[in-house]
Amino acid sequence: MNLVERIETYILSNLKQPEERRIGVEVECIFYNDRYRRLPVNPGNEFSATDLLEVLTSQGISDNPRPGYTLEPGGQLEWASSPFKCLHDLQKQFIVHLKRLKEACEEYGLIQMDFALEPVYRPEDLDLINMEKYRLMHRKFTRTGKLGPWMMRNTTSVQVNIDMVSAEDAAEIAFIADCLEPFCALLFANSPFMVGKMTGKQNLRYQIWGDTDPTRCGYLMNHGIVSPKDLVRNYCEYIRQVPAIFILDQRRQAVGFNGTLGEWLSKLWDRDELTDNLVLAALHQIFTHVRFKHVLEVRGADRPPRGYELAPAAWWVGLLTATQARGKALEIINRWSLEDRKRLNRSAEILDLNQAGPGGKTVRNWLEVIGNIALEGLDERCRALKIPNERVFLEPFLENVLSNGIIALRTQRRFAASGMSLIDFLKRGRKEGMK
Repeated sequence: MNLVERIETYILSNLKQPEERRIGVEVECIFYNDRYRRLPVNPGNEFSATDLLEVLTSQGISDNPRPGYTLEPGGQLEWASSPFKCLHDLQKQFIVHLKRLKEACEEYGLIQMDFALEPVYRPEDLDLINMEKYRLMHRKFTRTGKLGPWMMRNTTSVQVNIDMVSAEDAAEIAFIADCLEPFCALLFANSPFMVGKMTGKQNLRYQIWGDTDPTRCGYLMNHGIVSPKDLVRNYCEYIRQVPAIFILDQRRQAVGFNGTLGEWLSKLWDRDELTDNLVLAALHQIFTHVRFKHVLEVRGADRPPRGYELAPAAWWVGLLTATQARGKALEIINRWSLEDRKRLNRSAEILDLNQAGPGGKTVRNWLEVIGNIALEGLDERCRALKIPNERVFLEPFLENVLSNGIIALRTQRRFAASGMSLIDFLKRGRKEGMK
């Protein structure tokens, strides 16, 4: 076994039978205090995101199964579900989280922002969490792009984790997700404001991630991975070439390293010190829209409005885990040329469903086609697994966007028509939800 095979072995170490495949989600959120100031990340003279993390973690410690709570670098709270076979079971755990979160917000005077991009504050207005790995990340991303600090402190998303059942399955679902990511980025676009101003038709969270670090972000196809053939092996080869953000020393503390992830892992491999946790530490430094851990993680959805947090999970579950629906999606994708895909990827930067897509159809036409396949996949899962139909998590959101337009643009129109300051508009918006 060589190093690439060792990384691949870890990625494929958690394979499940098809009927046992599980799904998990990670939902991020920004919080303000009751004066509409961003909640500070580090402990101090006022209630902080770190304090909120401790409150929620302590309340969930006896849960079985137990969810996870962490903080992103600017104090964004991330709730990570346990893995479940059915989204209805996942929702039950999410409802418990929402109840606790509501109680904490009421007790400590907190306000949840339902946007994927911080609407008011610049990154330099906010402290960075007091962790060395994030200081190293900040330094790295200030050199690799212009918007890395925005990504770290001012964005939120929903990430979907899906079990794999074989190497072939892993390759196929990763390839399909990479090809269809632009539709996800447009469907769930929810970044209407930046520094107090409307963002117009710019899909800004998506653009911010594209700018952060081209060597470790973007599409798999940006890194030469353009087909399902040997996809997992090629992904492992790609990882070796990516510059490290940090490495872990013998005390498992993050320290700087002037070299690639492959160089670090090779040294550990040669000393027979390469553990699964260290492989995972390297995998976590890759931020492509689709990435491998010992599950497949699909990362492209903006955090949607409250009440629709599980819609991105239903979208990907319907497309990737139902055999017949997945086959339909793959058949369509295989008719697209590489130039079709590149043009489609670029289209996700602009919030316009009337842009040209593959085969002469508009992006809207394709979104309807792919959305219907996702719903068919959820129907297929219902029949095959004998579970309640999960289309309830996707269908209302999908129909809303197709009928009324992209959420971010509608939010901006309401703001422009209101005549209010942005803060007053945000206050009113707490009571209204998605329209």
